[in-house]
Amino acid sequence: MLQKTRVRPSLIGAVRRTHSLPVEMLLLTAVVAVWQLARVPFETSLADAIANSDRLVDAERALGVLIEPDAIRAFAAHPALLDSANWFYSHMDETLVFGAYAALRLVEPVRFAAMRTAFAIAHLPAIAVVAGYPAAPPRWLPGMPFAAPPAADIGGDLRNSTAAAVSLHVGIPILIAASAIWARPRAPLAWATVLYPALVGVVIVGTGNHLLADIAAGAACAAVGIAGARLVHGRVPRGRRTAGLLVVAGAAALAAGAAYAVNAALVG
Repeated sequence: MLQKTRVRPSLIGAVRRTHSLPVEMLLLTAVVAVWQLARVPFETSLADAIANSDRLVDAERALGVLIEPDAIRAFAAHPALLDSANWFYSHMDETLVFGAYAALRLVEPVRFAAMRTAFAIAHLPAIAVVAGYPAAPPRWLPGMPFAAPPAADIGGDLRNSTAAAVSLHVGIPILIAASAIWARPRAPLAWATVLYPALVGVVIVGTGNHLLADIAAGAACAAVGIAGARLVHGRVPRGRRTAGLLVVAGAAALAAGAAYAVNAALVG
């Protein structure tokens, strides 16, 4: 009598399948951790990073889109606004990302696997940009208002201080907004999520953390993530919400709170 053998699901099958909410949050956490660590070896000298960013500034000036000096001055003129924007930049990145993805997992479980794949793939071209074009944030550039370059020695920790040439701070919110609209194209709340990347874009320019060129690179990475997910998953039918709105809101708040706590412990 022939015994039935259980065939292990292939890797592609595991990627295409949506897992439980805790597992999905762990997978997103793993992507973020790899992203943070993979950038470290590509940190360059402060002089080289500033020189590369100066070239981007020159390119923006030639195109007539150099708005960063005016934006930095506008934020600096309102200390309370600047403090709030800096706090938002430091503490609300992963917080909102994980809260949004937790909600999306419960609202659209069928399509969430593709959303997670897009999130992961978007980091691949971002690593390539960081490796190929290390750059300093605008707040370090001598030609920018209120510039304050750091000490010459910027290494020594598990971060890359010269990774400003691509802004996933905007790229990931673009993915979240696209995912929300894909999940529920008729929901006003889904369309309201387009304000999220717009808000982050204003914050990172006004606080001198990124140039418009960095935002464009982050948006391009998001587009690559979406295209890659389409190749991996193909056409995915829309699913149904698997939890009540209170459960969705609670899960989002819990995931966001956990991300905030971890980020606060790391950032201080």
